[in-house]
Amino acid sequence: MQTRIQKITDVEYELRIEATADDLSGDLNKAVKEQRSKTKMKGFRPGKVPASMVRKMYGKALAYGVAEDLVQKTFQSEVLGSGEYDVMGQPTITELDYEYEGDLEAAVRFGVRPTIELADLSGKTVMRLSHEVTDEEVDKEMDALRARQAELVPVDGPAEADSYVIVDIQRLDADSGTPIIGEKDEGAAFLLSDENLMPELKEAIIGLSADETATATFKAPQGDEERSYEITLREVKRRELPEWDEELVGKITDGKVDDADELRTEVHRQIESGWEQRRREMFETEVVDTLIDAHEFEVPESVVEMYQDAFLRELKSRNDDQLPEGFDVEGFKESRREEAEKQARWMFIRDAFVKEHGLEVTDDDRDAHFESMAGDGGLDAAMLRRYYENMPNMLDRLDQRLLTEKVFALLEEQLTVEEKDLDAYQDALKEGEAEGQEA
Repeated sequence: MQTRIQKITDVEYELRIEATADDLSGDLNKAVKEQRSKTKMKGFRPGKVPASMVRKMYGKALAYGVAEDLVQKTFQSEVLGSGEYDVMGQPTITELDYEYEGDLEAAVRFGVRPTIELADLSGKTVMRLSHEVTDEEVDKEMDALRARQAELVPVDGPAEADSYVIVDIQRLDADSGTPIIGEKDEGAAFLLSDENLMPELKEAIIGLSADETATATFKAPQGDEERSYEITLREVKRRELPEWDEELVGKITDGKVDDADELRTEVHRQIESGWEQRRREMFETEVVDTLIDAHEFEVPESVVEMYQDAFLRELKSRNDDQLPEGFDVEGFKESRREEAEKQARWMFIRDAFVKEHGLEVTDDDRDAHFESMAGDGGLDAAMLRRYYENMPNMLDRLDQRLLTEKVFALLEEQLTVEEKDLDAYQDALKEGEAEGQEA
């Protein structure tokens, strides 16, 4: 048998295998012998069917199995066993030229980890959102909590800007103005004061009384198509808000808090926590984009495919581990290709930082994480540690997460961080999008 490894690109290699029929004959004879021991045929005792008959019945299938097994074992020994290649993703058999009892020619394509020279980041600037929770934000959330406990009381008069309404929404044909069968939403209920409500719909309903109709035109939920609808008002209700008292606070918090000021403090903390998470996620996205722009290197196709497959598995997991009938798998994977390549690039850059700076996760790091988890969830830190230690995959994912946090902390020191309030941050994002479109 002859093998050779060819370099296709800096991150793609190909193992070529040439084997004669004699090279395969030993393994093929073993496969025939094993199959013979399991073959049953009328007129013969179990395991005593002549080898010639076994070859006639199963020879081709056994031979292809032997050929594929040879390719896999050769890849293991020549590539993985050599220690010369840091293989990434799944290798792919791109060629398998073989006829029963003939010679074999095969090729296996595999990707390797790219060599990355880390860039100097001292001149790079990233934005970070800076936001202080305002009394207005807290007031708004407190009002929302109170409104959820409001009693809805039917009224006879017309709908007003803060009414709760129940309507039927019938789509109309654009040319004839007649109802389109199957395009009716009955019993839709909402508050006219909802900030997310389309202004055209709100405008059409205000002033209507029960069983009155109006026509409204607004854009489809997806796309820019203008559609016309007939709106029939079925019920109008007003909200009667309860007074702030111990009973209301206890009801909102399931008895955990009975004082409105204490609830307000907790609401402030939750809003602040939400902004902090948003701030961190936006900052990390900024950092990742900056790092990817600063490093040019090839990405193995096998790693891009690995992330595309992960996106597909995630989609299936949200649909009872099934895909819709007729789902275009390849189309979906292609639509996620850009994101898959981005994640692959970030993985390689992140790994390079870990290696360059000798970052590692210690027991103290894990203990601090378990203590934080225990504090947030009212659990025991030692119990959490034991649970993770009994689930190696979970512990490994935790270690990778903690390593990533260390990488971001290191990058924050190397990059210039520009704090911006929400308005300035959004303006900068719009500027960047405009520049990207011009480019």
